[in-house]
Amino acid sequence: WKVHLLSNGCRIASNINLPLSIVLKKIHLYAHSNEKCSQPIPDDLVLPNQIITRIRYQSNSPFILESNSLGYQVRNEITGEAIPTDFVLLPGFASSVVSGLPISSICSLLGSDLLGIIPSNYCFYFQQGTQCRFCEILPTFKKEVEYSKIFKSLDVIEHSILTALRNEDRLRFIAITTGNIHSYDFTVDYFAQIGERLQKDPIFQKAEQVLATLMPPDDLSKISLLRERGFTKINFPLEVFEPAHFRVVCPGKASYGYEKIIKALETAVTIFGPGNVYTNFVYGIQSLNSSLDPLSYNPEQENILSLQAVKEMLSISVMPDFTLYHYGGYNSIGKLQLNTNFTSSFFRQWGELVRDSEIIPNEQQAVLFSPLSLSNTLFNDGYRLAIQKKEICT
Repeated sequence: WKVHLLSNGCRIASNINLPLSIVLKKIHLYAHSNEKCSQPIPDDLVLPNQIITRIRYQSNSPFILESNSLGYQVRNEITGEAIPTDFVLLPGFASSVVSGLPISSICSLLGSDLLGIIPSNYCFYFQQGTQCRFCEILPTFKKEVEYSKIFKSLDVIEHSILTALRNEDRLRFIAITTGNIHSYDFTVDYFAQIGERLQKDPIFQKAEQVLATLMPPDDLSKISLLRERGFTKINFPLEVFEPAHFRVVCPGKASYGYEKIIKALETAVTIFGPGNVYTNFVYGIQSLNSSLDPLSYNPEQENILSLQAVKEMLSISVMPDFTLYHYGGYNSIGKLQLNTNFTSSFFRQWGELVRDSEIIPNEQQAVLFSPLSLSNTLFNDGYRLAIQKKEICT
């Protein structure tokens, strides 16, 4: 169900009455759909067996969220199949105000236990015209993000995170993600300052995992500073595995250097340890031609290239996360329809490769955060299936 909903989107029944106490969609980073809906949209759906999925609104989707006599369900109008669903309740910090602004415009509850915040919705690649060709961080901010400033101050970030931690018992994890600010080193230094401030408050110890997602610094010795300032996990996103294709899709990152990102990841493993260093790839664009024509997407080749990336990263003890390509109407690639069968097959194989690598501790239920944290990806789900398969076999 999750693969289908993320690949094909979901509609909202016109006569549905949603609970007032649930988290509704609010854009902080990406829109995930190029269509707008006049109805309120829940941000996430909680399906049976601890599965959480994002709603990517599509008006022509065969899947529809609707109410029934027992509550709510998602129904496939083609097959008639349906699955019960619940929603994520509003966090305890939902009504809080920070620096005169509603906290909901500054940070957000992701899934059911993860706090997300974006220090900067700007990336200097856009100024240079070298932004990643799938990226929509800056145009989405200009069109859809409620927070009026492109850059959040240290005070706003600190007070928002601490306020959220104090007022919501479900919070277990923090993810801080940003575009490049003034320089690679400046961005890392800014993260270090955030961590230094948070470390001074005992409530910060409540966070079991704290993830920094950003480009590596020019000075790789600065990576250790992030670990010292309280970050427990780090993600330097490569986005594209094949080097020549990487230069086409990510010209700004290519100017930093493919091999240098690999070197930064290897350096990070020596500092954070295996299982705590990640790189992200975008599933759906690995197989595109050099013109990045969405019609050139080849699901079989996509899986071949993506599995090569998985094996290569695991060989250096780096976790290869995959996000699903999405189009919010603002990037130069455009709309792309993923093949659900190949997508499902890839993430099942991904889970088995990660399981067999034994990089993730046996007691850990998810590769990153918890099973109910990441609604917009499938890698935790693939890993859980692999663990369950192993338990059945043994």
